[in-house]
Amino acid sequence: MVETGFKAPEKEERGETALKQFLESGAVRNFTEEWHKEGYTKAGVHELLTELHVRFSGDEKRTIERAGEILSVLKNIDLGKFKIKPEGLLKGLKNILGGQ
Repeated sequence: MVETGFKAPEKEERGETALKQFLESGAVRNFTEEWHKEGYTKAGVHELLTELHVRFSGDEKRTIERAGEILSVLKNIDLGKFKIKPEGLLKGLKNILGGQ
């Protein structure tokens, strides 16, 4: 079977539904609040969770664990020296994680 890189519409819809349910879950709500207290924006945390959720094929536990690890590392780095805009940082993370 040849893979074209395109998902069937029904698989894509299921993935979007699973992602939406994940992002609205209590675990994500608590995780987002926890990291918001550390100075991260809720939108930024959700964007990271979205990217990792796709990368880990919907494995919610692994997604939250890995996001926590990444945010812990980033909180100890002074990004001001690099004058990185949030969009640039997110693009860099996507590249590191193998995304587009």
